[in-house]
Amino acid sequence: MNPSPEFIAHYWGKADPNHSDTQTWHPLAYHMLDVAAVAAAWWDVCPALRGRFIAALPKTSENHLRAWVTFFVSLHDLGKADIRFQLKAPDALAAAWRMIAKGTDHEIPPQEISTFDHGHAGIAWAATEYETWLGARDADRAIWSGWDNWLAAVTGHHGDFPKPHFEGLAALEADPALIKHDRDARRTLVTAFASLFLQPAGLSLQDRPPTCSLPARALLAGFCASCDWLGSNTGEFNYRAPGPALADYLCERLDHIKSTRMLTRYGLLAPAQDYAGLPALLGCGEAPRGVQTLIDTLPTAPGLTLIEAPTGSGKTEAALAHAWRLLTAGEADSIVFALPTQATANAMFQRVEAFAAKAYGQANVVLAHGKRDFNAGFQQLVERGQRRTRQGDEEASVQCAAWLASSRKRVFLGQIGVCTVDQVLLSVLPVRHKFVRGFGLNKSVLIVDEVHAYDAYMYGLLGEVLKNQHACGGSAILLSATLSAPLRSKLLAAWESHTASETPDAPYPALWHAMGGAVTPLTVADEHRPPRREVGIECMRLAGAFPDGDLRTRIAEAAKHGALVAIVVNLVDDAQRLARALRELVSDSPEIEVDIFHARYRFADRQDKEAATLKHYGRHALRTTGRILVATQVVEQSLDLDFDWLITQICPVDLLFQRLGRLHRHQREQRPPGFDTPRCTVLTVERDDYGVFELIYGNARVLWRTDVLLNRSDKLVFPEAYRDGIERVYQHDDWDDEPERIACDFNKFSAEQRRREKDAQQLTSMTVSSFRDEDGRITSLTRDGEMSLSVLPLTTAGCLLDGQRIKAIAERDLAEQLNLNIVPCPASWAKRLHDCHKEADGLLAGLWQLVTDEAAPGMWQSSDGQFTYSQDFGLEKRHHEPA
Repeated sequence: MNPSPEFIAHYWGKADPNHSDTQTWHPLAYHMLDVAAVAAAWWDVCPALRGRFIAALPKTSENHLRAWVTFFVSLHDLGKADIRFQLKAPDALAAAWRMIAKGTDHEIPPQEISTFDHGHAGIAWAATEYETWLGARDADRAIWSGWDNWLAAVTGHHGDFPKPHFEGLAALEADPALIKHDRDARRTLVTAFASLFLQPAGLSLQDRPPTCSLPARALLAGFCASCDWLGSNTGEFNYRAPGPALADYLCERLDHIKSTRMLTRYGLLAPAQDYAGLPALLGCGEAPRGVQTLIDTLPTAPGLTLIEAPTGSGKTEAALAHAWRLLTAGEADSIVFALPTQATANAMFQRVEAFAAKAYGQANVVLAHGKRDFNAGFQQLVERGQRRTRQGDEEASVQCAAWLASSRKRVFLGQIGVCTVDQVLLSVLPVRHKFVRGFGLNKSVLIVDEVHAYDAYMYGLLGEVLKNQHACGGSAILLSATLSAPLRSKLLAAWESHTASETPDAPYPALWHAMGGAVTPLTVADEHRPPRREVGIECMRLAGAFPDGDLRTRIAEAAKHGALVAIVVNLVDDAQRLARALRELVSDSPEIEVDIFHARYRFADRQDKEAATLKHYGRHALRTTGRILVATQVVEQSLDLDFDWLITQICPVDLLFQRLGRLHRHQREQRPPGFDTPRCTVLTVERDDYGVFELIYGNARVLWRTDVLLNRSDKLVFPEAYRDGIERVYQHDDWDDEPERIACDFNKFSAEQRRREKDAQQLTSMTVSSFRDEDGRITSLTRDGEMSLSVLPLTTAGCLLDGQRIKAIAERDLAEQLNLNIVPCPASWAKRLHDCHKEADGLLAGLWQLVTDEAAPGMWQSSDGQFTYSQDFGLEKRHHEPA
């Protein structure tokens, strides 16, 4: 049944008194159909989207599933058919129907009107009235159990699942005729939309919808929110006066979406080119090698793929090739590439851009944490969303603008997004609009690089991400050069596949593919295995594992002889102290540069540091003079660097092997004299007390075993060491000569790891949206301690260090600008920063505001004198203590 235009005109759904057209309000029924039309059009043109819903809601035909999805999406704003919502814009209500006067028609307090939550009301009214819609009694609430999750998904406008209870819902101080008018309107809308969406598929309101699991509910919530954002864009869906019947209006909107290629214009959809084979991703004259030779043997079906291969062996190209195959097969429509740090994400972006040109031709490629140009469609959505309507912050277009204004979030709505793993983990945490992230991931191939590089807490979160991806029929590809068997088992278990103990082992390098609960290990043919590589090992026991005068002299002499030398330390304070000492040592040789690179910079400065590091030490560096880089762990992941000599402080064996991947990374015709073969100097402590290093890595046993392993031989042989060394160090049983203290510490460490993982999993079970996406506090949700504080250096005049006054920055640019100016710091700094101002709400919430004065050009000092910041050395404590 289609209600008459007169009835439609009684309710407004969108209202803007400053709208450019003469029509300043939009009928509620029309807006509900705008959003449903986006959902229907998106469904019809996107096989990957259909596949995710079919996997999440099995045992339902595709035709029936489309009907239920579009029907429930159309009900997303059902709660607006309530006098309290309608009174938010009394002028629109008067134009749509008639003036509703306080004292005559109602006695509703103004605060009850302004705080009325139409999303929450929508599901609450449904729970109260659905029996009249169905014309059936539901004594045991069995019918409602089929509706509950569906309605919770589509009415959760603020990224949460509302409960079907609303205190004071029916306690309306209003004319009974008004209350009945609203009740009749809700019933008429539901039955009208059932005739539009359910009836063509042979369904009716009396049919039970498919059981909506929690992963399916999250998928639907993200999809509905995205459709609502698009359907609220007045550039596409202009305000219309009542007139066309609902069926005619729906057809008109569907035709508009299709004929104008709206989804493509907004960067949400782009057809992938046919898969051209892995050689298309390689350089001229290069052929697939190692694990790359296995990619085309994988099934083009959703699953989990684990790729274990040495650094520099082409894992990235292998992952992108398999993702491309899935895109071509319609099993995904996008890719989300997650990396450990912002620096590694930046380094990956150019490679992914080149891939996008081949896989898509024209694609919407978005770098999180980067000041990149908007997709033109994204730009329009942001601009239109800046206009405030009568709904205020509840307006879908406003929420869309806020989302897309931050590159950290819009990575989930393009064809290819490159981000840190934190952004992926937020999809399972109690953060507003997390379901949009989850929806973006579900329809994408999720690629996680350096998957060994996280702690137990983060693995607890990543496991939940993988579970959701698996439940919705998605795909994930995990990459690592140094994956231990226990970790491999944990990741496979999250995909509901066999653990490593039930799966035959495979020689390194290997590829593991999980699909349907079974795991298939694939091994590389002998002719494609990596060449044998020997790395000379020199172990030095020094106080604090810090380079002494003799070693610093050797480093300086090596640079003077043309070597590119890297010293990788575990503490930023050590890096800052060592860089100063080496600069003083080579002060008589101005041709020798000493660079420093770590994580404690404003991101804008870190980008410059990263670019300089790649320029001077990367694959295509000029290498005409020697140079020294002092760095922390930021160089051990995903950066294509090539050093002649590597010095490193002791660290877990898997991370040590990552660092070794930057030593003689590329074949070169000539290296400086004395550095023609790869050699690494490992600095370790004088006794088996690892002190602050144990605090950093948590696991004293792994440090001790790595130490022992390195001291037993003067060389490491790869690729054998990747499997043998890592499995030996991480084996569960005690070593015969293991000190009792080390074994006891490991037991404490293991218990703590289990606790942290459990804490992470419990946090994902929360449904309350406790944090805003842009809240500075959310970093602490994804990182359990290390670098989890966000410090914002400011001048006494209230400006960022680049001179921008915060209050003068446009609202749409503020989140991005704050991100570029934040310095990550360890949680242990909280006591040092206790005097810094930290706001509880707003865009600055959770940021420690460090007030500074410019002490010298390019250098700022905090007002209390405890900190300095410079573009060269980053944020420094005045007194160097372990961080």
